[in-house]
Amino acid sequence: MATLLAHLLAIISIKHFKTSQILLILASALQTILCGQVILSDTGWIFNAQNACLVVSWLSNIIVLISGFRLLVLRLLIHLIAITVLCWIYYLPITSIAHPYEWALDIHILFSIVAYSLLFVSSIVAVDLGYQIHKMKKNVFISQSMTINSLLKNEEKLFKLILFGWLFLTGALLTGIMFVNGFLAQGIGHKVLFSFLAWVLFAILIVGRLTKGWRGKTAIRLNLIAMSLLMLGFIGSYIVLDYLI
Repeated sequence: MATLLAHLLAIISIKHFKTSQILLILASALQTILCGQVILSDTGWIFNAQNACLVVSWLSNIIVLISGFRLLVLRLLIHLIAITVLCWIYYLPITSIAHPYEWALDIHILFSIVAYSLLFVSSIVAVDLGYQIHKMKKNVFISQSMTINSLLKNEEKLFKLILFGWLFLTGALLTGIMFVNGFLAQGIGHKVLFSFLAWVLFAILIVGRLTKGWRGKTAIRLNLIAMSLLMLGFIGSYIVLDYLI
């Protein structure tokens, strides 16, 4: 409830950047404690759809703080997503069995979570920048701070997120193949397939950016398509395991 309240207060003060930033730091600190309580146990990881969303939301907060984004839509969405996940966990809790700690599996999980979080934030940034570009073309300024220079700086940050996210996704796929038994088996084969397709699309986007200077709508659309595939494989797999099987 304290974490939820901090996120709500951050939304209320969203137009006052410093106040909202302090509340985001507080919410992230509280969410750190919450992640430890619900995910870690004496016997191993407790990982399900809810916990996966919770830790991605938490890391997204940290990434936004470190990156120094001032984008209003981005900051609003990460708070709303956190609140949604917190309500989901509180009102519809899922009972899951803990998976024993194994260094190889732990490395794979670490790479996967960091990759999904970085690329998830990049997709929200892409949506925000797409909205700004649309408004700029109509000569409608969302705020005084929205300028071509700020747009280009945020776009540069976006591609850094994509690059680092893609590198961690590469690590997740490689560690999965090397360390996870049955990684390519039928049970999670669709998850691997969607992740690999997303990896290819992000790779194409990075190459296009470096060689042809892709930006704007082309980069945003490709980013969102790749992230949709990644989320379908990642969150979709957990939802199927938790609710349908």
